[in-house]
Amino acid sequence: MPGMVTEDDNTLSRIITRAQAGDAAAFGEIYDRYASQILRYLYLRTREYEAAQDLTQEVFVRVLRGIDGFEFRGEKSFLGWLYTIASNILVGQLRRKRAIATPLDENLEVADPRSHDAVLSVFERMEMHQALSRLTEDQQQVLVLKFFADLTNQEIAATIGRSEGAVKALQHRALLALQQILEQNRRELELNYAVGQSE
Repeated sequence: MPGMVTEDDNTLSRIITRAQAGDAAAFGEIYDRYASQILRYLYLRTREYEAAQDLTQEVFVRVLRGIDGFEFRGEKSFLGWLYTIASNILVGQLRRKRAIATPLDENLEVADPRSHDAVLSVFERMEMHQALSRLTEDQQQVLVLKFFADLTNQEIAATIGRSEGAVKALQHRALLALQQILEQNRRELELNYAVGQSE
């Protein structure tokens, strides 16, 4: 049932209260519970394990600094807060990278070449990552909270301080833009392939 407080919520609430009181062990428990989720999300977006590890550390430094002001409204609200911090850090990192962008190394082995499906899977993830990075910050944040943190529109609205209607509109525009970007990328690939075949 929505709005029902679970035992896990109660446990997390106690841990957060202890962390807000300056209990380092409680903060360690928060890190142990959520670091792997945040690392996985950041790795999916950066495709660089070391960078994702560094960014995960940065997320939890910010959590430590900001936990005093966090108001607990269930685990989903806390997850939403974590993913919002991670998303903001990622946006900053992507801006810095764009300034010193380097082309993809053609010799880079992304997967076992014998596995066609694995290559396609890596390619699709890279394509999705590039498409996501072309959305507005608000659109990226809404999609992250919806599909990574698994928040409802109501929970997203509370997390980012917007109305539920605004969240729905942002989500709709984000998915539409994502679809258009991916279709445009596929058309360009098909055109490049056709040109390559005719040469």
